[in-house]
Amino acid sequence: MPIMIVVSVTITIIILMVVTQIQQENPQNNIDRDGRDKISWQLLQKTYLEQECREKYIGQLDEIEGCFDRIEEEQRLNPPTKSNP
Repeated sequence: MPIMIVVSVTITIIILMVVTQIQQENPQNNIDRDGRDKISWQLLQKTYLEQECREKYIGQLDEIEGCFDRIEEEQRLNPPTKSNP
């Protein structure tokens, strides 16, 4: 039984080390907190607007698709700005 605990703790430590290494090598980590907040807000807003489309145009697939297209276009034209670190 104690050997299983040691093995599981060892595996957990190795996984954490690998994840930490990947995060350090990931260029997206260069985005500052403000940039991440703006991107998160945009995704949240998109989710909210898509839900409004579904509720407004329930059962009207063409209208829902058009509404989603307008959301995509709006977000493409107004992407979140990334602050310089």
